[in-house]
Amino acid sequence: MNYQVMCLTPLGSGGNADLQVGRLTDNGEQVVVKFLRDFHLPHARQAFAREVRILSQNFPGMVRLLFANMETERPYYVMPFLSGGSLRQYVGRLSGEQLLAVAHEVGRSLAALHARHVAHGDIKPDNILVSGDGRLQVADPLGNGFGCTVLFSQNHGGTPGYWAPEVHAGNPISKAGDLYSYGATLYHLATGQKPRDGQRLDLVVGHWNGCSRIRRTIAACCHPDPGMRPDILEALRLLNGESWTHLQQVRLEQRQRAVVCAVGILGLLVVALAT
Repeated sequence: MNYQVMCLTPLGSGGNADLQVGRLTDNGEQVVVKFLRDFHLPHARQAFAREVRILSQNFPGMVRLLFANMETERPYYVMPFLSGGSLRQYVGRLSGEQLLAVAHEVGRSLAALHARHVAHGDIKPDNILVSGDGRLQVADPLGNGFGCTVLFSQNHGGTPGYWAPEVHAGNPISKAGDLYSYGATLYHLATGQKPRDGQRLDLVVGHWNGCSRIRRTIAACCHPDPGMRPDILEALRLLNGESWTHLQQVRLEQRQRAVVCAVGILGLLVVALAT
């Protein structure tokens, strides 16, 4: 379906695009049109196309893509207008119960992406939108992994304070990087303090006297070593009250079983080749 939008007015600007709000000509639905700002740069057009490809897959908990035009001089896409704004307006204002609900909902959205081997690349309160009925929808994926092109050095992704240390250092975005950004987002929502580059959020959060499950999840997700962070399913288990020590032990046992299994298979191959 080729959507047509009327009465466009400026809504705001992001890192790589300008947003305008308008209405569909056929039914009057209020929508947002995202126009690529640096349309003259090839790497910016490729990154924008990657964003459109991810949204077109309709992942649960992601904003819905209505229409996109990548062939025009200034590429754009159309998405529903979410009247609740972003989570930025709620930083430091949520109760422990509300924080847990937000953490679970955003975590489930990330889990749907990661299950398809796609990293979001820019999780932060500004990119988590609220619908009129209070549901959360994640926006602005940078994307990486299955079905997506690799990230370009001109735009390795992320936002200062929220990006993982390895992404800040110039490495590509990843699922482990998403977990850091997820933890940094929870830290901002919980404490009202915007995270800063160089902070050890896994240590700083220990001084926050709030929901213990949120605190433990932030500490685990924001470990500076990506290999020491939980995956998103483990993070959701942390939110449900399981201990990180226990989950790490489970992870170790699974790896040990995998090694034993691999050695057994190798042994069988050696015997088969020898006979």
